[in-house]
Amino acid sequence: MVAVVMLLGPSVAKAEWKPVGPFGGDARSLAADPSDPNRMFLGTATGQVYFTDDAGRQWTRLAGLEVPSNWIVDHLAIDAAQPQVVYAALWSLGSGGGGVFKTTDGGRTWRTLEGIQGQSVRALALAPSRSKILVAGTLEGVFRSEDAGEHWQRISPLGHAEIHSVESVAIDPRDPQIIYAGTWHLPWKTTDGGAHWTSIKKGMVDDSDVFSIAIHPTRPNRIYATACTGIYRSDNAGADWKKIQGIPNSSRRTHTLALDPRDPEILYAGTTEGLWRTSDGGVSWHRLTAHTWVINDIHLDPSQPAHFLIAMDRAGVMESWDGGNTFREANRGYAQRQISRIVSDPSDPERFYISLLHDKEFGGVFTTNTRGATWQQLSAGLEGQDVLSLLVVKEPEWRLLAGTTEGVFEYSPERPVWKNLSRWRASSTGGAGSLGPAVRDLFQRFPGDPIYAATSEGVFESNDGREWRKLPLSPSSNGLYAVASFGVQNQNLLVATSLGLILSHDHGRSWNEIWLDGDRSIRINEIAPNPVRPSEVFAATEAGLFRSVDGGLNWSRPGRGLPVSSLYDVQV
Repeated sequence: MVAVVMLLGPSVAKAEWKPVGPFGGDARSLAADPSDPNRMFLGTATGQVYFTDDAGRQWTRLAGLEVPSNWIVDHLAIDAAQPQVVYAALWSLGSGGGGVFKTTDGGRTWRTLEGIQGQSVRALALAPSRSKILVAGTLEGVFRSEDAGEHWQRISPLGHAEIHSVESVAIDPRDPQIIYAGTWHLPWKTTDGGAHWTSIKKGMVDDSDVFSIAIHPTRPNRIYATACTGIYRSDNAGADWKKIQGIPNSSRRTHTLALDPRDPEILYAGTTEGLWRTSDGGVSWHRLTAHTWVINDIHLDPSQPAHFLIAMDRAGVMESWDGGNTFREANRGYAQRQISRIVSDPSDPERFYISLLHDKEFGGVFTTNTRGATWQQLSAGLEGQDVLSLLVVKEPEWRLLAGTTEGVFEYSPERPVWKNLSRWRASSTGGAGSLGPAVRDLFQRFPGDPIYAATSEGVFESNDGREWRKLPLSPSSNGLYAVASFGVQNQNLLVATSLGLILSHDHGRSWNEIWLDGDRSIRINEIAPNPVRPSEVFAATEAGLFRSVDGGLNWSRPGRGLPVSSLYDVQV
């Protein structure tokens, strides 16, 4: 999620904030209460856990986990004997942090479990026959607790050449001493709680990252393992494996496998190229979704044979009530999108437009005129590109401009498909070229004024958004992020670069370098001049909000109460 600041009035500080969408995001894990399938927990790629008591119709974010946003909730496990007890396994993207967290009150409060704190926990399992026994797979090996997580013991040999980088674990439903561990290089098994380990790789391709292990609940000698080389099945508790054919090579990165508890021949495979289903034990498969869907987890509803939910990248949670023939979103209340811009329509105060990053066909541009109660996606023609900036243009006719990773696109109600406008005319030669490719900011002070674009190739100016002229910049103008104009006839230009601000009082003929707080390393994400007081300018930065009252020459932090945290947008 991004931070958006709107400078409105003192009542904002007292308001209660709630998510209004667009809902969705990267969903990583699902867990349902065995005694009540309506109670479910959702783990995200941003260190959050959500809860629903109506099978996904409405989600509520649970506070108390309090971990950095680059921590991933990859596994959730509910104690069947005490459904208020839930465990969350986390690991950190880009660092070694992580651990197992526990709640005993259904998610209202959480605490980190000592003994495994700091471990990058990639897998977690509760023993079906004795729920106080937990097994966790980490980058350093396999850990086990026999007292509901209060104490942990490493049960894989310290420094073992193979049993590390453990991505999956499973416990035999009959005997908690029998444990399976899938590593980034083949699976292992112990039958005595970790005292001794045996390699169980016979029949597997040697280069196999084992993403998941699933034991059939009533036939525990039948085991399935998913790997980067495909899906494998063993009918003798891992003594040997046979590869299940039928899924194309490109879809073999199978993150998860779900077994239908009513029919052992029905399996669902969540892959990096969609959701697949077999009804004959894997002899034949067919894909239920688009190949662009990346599936991270699957939950089959034990009370409704045709109902299941999937957790996936970008779109969040999707559900099917007809066995996978059709899907619909089940995200209300779950909002983990990365929003790059929010703009309002001056001709319709209830109408807002937002742009999204990293969501491909599920992202682009959304609009609402119901204060977020409903959203409409306006992404036809954008081809899944990230939209970095938005601008509503009223004159000579109403249009919406989007700055993307591939230039400027135009949308109009008369032509509801985005059109690429990325052509410019060089100011010195008049030749044609390409605008962009990355258009990070679009700015127009008042209707009818020139439009400015901050791009990876420089700053451009246009009278209508269709024809562009490149403006001369100072040599220090690397990495442009934002642009704004102010003053008489827009002679003053302020540009945010990777090395601070540059300011021109003569429409780009000469430039001055300006640093915030004397620090040229502060990244500036957006600039917003005050339309009423032209000399007052605000800047949203990774170090908080800054304000200038002299046209950008000097800067300070405005007032009190706003945290010093990364801000992406500011509107005056």
